[in-house]
Amino acid sequence: MSPMDSRKIPEIVEKRSKASEADDLQEELTLVTRVVNKIGQRNVRTCNLPQRSIRFVKDLVTTLVEEQWRYALLVFVASYVGSWVLFAGLWYILSYAHGDLMQDPTTGERLGDGVMPCVDGATTFPGFLLFSMETQISTGYGAKVPTEECPESFGLLTIQLIVGLLIDGAILGVVYAKLVRPPQKISEMKFSRRAVICQRDGQLCFVFRICDRKWQHAIETKVTAVMLESKRTAEGELIEKCESYLKLENDGRLVLLWPVTACHVIDRDSPLYDLSAAELLERRLEIVITITGGTMTTGQINQARTSYVPSEICWGHRFCNMVEYDTRKQSYVAVNERMHDIEQVDTPLCSARQLDILKKRLQNDVNGETQTEESSENKPQPAAV
Repeated sequence: MSPMDSRKIPEIVEKRSKASEADDLQEELTLVTRVVNKIGQRNVRTCNLPQRSIRFVKDLVTTLVEEQWRYALLVFVASYVGSWVLFAGLWYILSYAHGDLMQDPTTGERLGDGVMPCVDGATTFPGFLLFSMETQISTGYGAKVPTEECPESFGLLTIQLIVGLLIDGAILGVVYAKLVRPPQKISEMKFSRRAVICQRDGQLCFVFRICDRKWQHAIETKVTAVMLESKRTAEGELIEKCESYLKLENDGRLVLLWPVTACHVIDRDSPLYDLSAAELLERRLEIVITITGGTMTTGQINQARTSYVPSEICWGHRFCNMVEYDTRKQSYVAVNERMHDIEQVDTPLCSARQLDILKKRLQNDVNGETQTEESSENKPQPAAV
């Protein structure tokens, strides 16, 4: 090795380190600036929303369904304990107004009006609290029972029973909605980690794979693809994350019997028509994929989302086959380990527009050569002497 080469080695290492740092920074920036992450969660926050806390309280059911289980259980326990304490206080006030809590200090006899107290067997607040719990959650009474001495007790007893039924019904509804709700990481299981751009029947196509293992989108399955990219109008207005829909084959209607690939043909109507492989790495775009459908068990409509940024779109690749027919099991088998496998194929690096122009030129050249050959063949031959 020459001294000149030894001097260049630190410079080459420094350039490579700077390039790797730039790639890491670009990848980190891409992950931060994306609108939808890989598991379908939105990276959007609303600021300065008036009466934000009040809105969550007004739509309490939706808030409980979307919140985590620990917060929902805390609200359930608080609602039960709050209702027990509230009605225990009302029973205590009713008995105090009737004089059931006044007793003779020497004999211990009740000094109130009437033959019997409103609540027999309860003279302290803990006793009324136990009575309130028995009234709301049990089917009968023990030593503490209401009597017919106070007419107001009938109304208070009816109100407490109705409130208890309402709380039970609300909790059952929220728990059922949370149980049948799809998991939050449903998108991570349904979409391939990468998308590819390859040729199909001579046309460039944007392809991604979908797998619905639990048939959570089996009814009226619909897949949509939207490209988000900043756009500046002719008047100078900047439209942040302008939406451009990508038309999928069969209008996005898929039969998810096994893992399938959704395809968008990059034609003249496609927003990717002028995009080449080199320009793809420079563009700050994001393609959001959404799948909507109903489950066959409950009929509930579910939706899963994911997105692909330029670093997750592989130009010149295609997905490997993952569906095989097993003769022993007499059925098709989908190998889940191949869900994200891709293979490299020969694909033009130019845009679809440039590819169409080259095809037309080639076709015109072929047609010109054919016409020349036909004209030469039809040209009359000179007569023999």
